[in-house]
Amino acid sequence: MKRTILTGVCMLVAGVLAVPAALAVTVTDGDLNPPPWRGEWSTTSQVWEFMDPNPGPLPPDGPAAGGQPPLDSTHLIVTPAPGADWLDIDEGRLGVWPLSGEIFVHVENHEPPNDVKMVWTQLTWRPQDPTDPLGVPRLTGFNPDIAGGVLPIDVITSADGWIHSTLYFEIRPNPEWEDFIITGNINVDALVIDTWCVPEPASLLLLALGGLALIRRRRRV
Repeated sequence: MKRTILTGVCMLVAGVLAVPAALAVTVTDGDLNPPPWRGEWSTTSQVWEFMDPNPGPLPPDGPAAGGQPPLDSTHLIVTPAPGADWLDIDEGRLGVWPLSGEIFVHVENHEPPNDVKMVWTQLTWRPQDPTDPLGVPRLTGFNPDIAGGVLPIDVITSADGWIHSTLYFEIRPNPEWEDFIITGNINVDALVIDTWCVPEPASLLLLALGGLALIRRRRRV
């Protein structure tokens, strides 16, 4: 089963008060690498498990475990390749979208504008063809533009061959909302997005998270 109850303690970052977490949708394979800021003030968390064939506009199922809830109007739209359709089961996973098309994601942000918007994306996927160089996820189509590109944080390959990728990017200053697109010749099982509109003093908060977005790890579970 996809859904399993997870428990955890949110990391406190210097100078920021924690906000009690809302009731959460919990994900097993989709939430292997939550960000250290989850549950803090001015954050959001949104989960899509794709358990029905609705391609969207699709609001989040809810926040991940310990996360603050998504804001209104946050949604995604799945556009699969011509002839492709939602799969109720694929290689042991329930609720899967085959791409070669795209997933358009729209995330609403907290106000007022702050120094930086951090976006931490966890994607559970598998290549449609392991020999296809396009059989990897890509984040593109950013609106507004991002700062510094997309940084790969972590790659976890499970025993059943599914892959969990953690990708990170920033926008400066944080906008009212951001859009981006997920593409690749891949099948997508779950998507978890955490965001943080970082207030002053942003430099101290970034130092507290320093190096996090510069380390790429590969693991097997």
